[in-house]
Amino acid sequence: MQFLDNIPWVLLVFARLTSFMVSAPFFSTRTTPNLLKVGLGALLTLLIMPTLPSLENVPVDMLAYSLWLVKEVVVGLVLGYAATLTFTAVRIAGGLVDWQMGFAMATLLDPENQSNNTLLGQFVYLIQILLFLAVNGHHMLLMGISYSYSLIPVTAAVFNTGFVMAIVKVFIEMFSLGVRIAAPFMVVFLFCDLALGIMARSVPQLNVFILSFPLKTAFGLVTMVAIMPLMAVFVNHIISEMERNMTILMGLAW
Repeated sequence: MQFLDNIPWVLLVFARLTSFMVSAPFFSTRTTPNLLKVGLGALLTLLIMPTLPSLENVPVDMLAYSLWLVKEVVVGLVLGYAATLTFTAVRIAGGLVDWQMGFAMATLLDPENQSNNTLLGQFVYLIQILLFLAVNGHHMLLMGISYSYSLIPVTAAVFNTGFVMAIVKVFIEMFSLGVRIAAPFMVVFLFCDLALGIMARSVPQLNVFILSFPLKTAFGLVTMVAIMPLMAVFVNHIISEMERNMTILMGLAW
């Protein structure tokens, strides 16, 4: 099939792919020029289009076609956002740990997301991105969006109540995953607080409040060094969660 045979159909494919590039992790970074994102969407359209069945009944009415176009954009944005939510769990875990270690006071502005991120959260997020690229996670994202055309054919998306509830469930699971990642630190800080409480009872003259800051920072850094070899396991679990969430959403939108 030639590219210029059916421009309206090509635009529908291009809309889903480009909107996915705008919202998907790694591809959606603000440091990536928007022109490059559009170019990647066009390149993927050229690669995927020959594998898709041609859409014969493209509506002549501009309103009907606009609704089809909006549906494709929403599908791409939702799938990319579901993948990005899974990555956000690491930032939540880092924020919880920084709050206990006292690093939350040194928040910094992240120009990529236009928000305040804690030091450890940003550090762990960058490590996660590097490991994600190392295990070819970006290839999995591209395979996932191409597979979406098998589960959700062009213009066949249906946004029912189950689809909306699935998005809410993904959002809730993001917080749950962040808490699970931060669980080892929470256990260490709990024992640290218990030890400081015993010291406060045993030696009332000791200023436990001032002593807690360097102790928690030291224990947090030691715990971070200890679990660094497990970061690859965390990333593999995050990728599995990302694939599962995208598959569930694609199944409910059809």
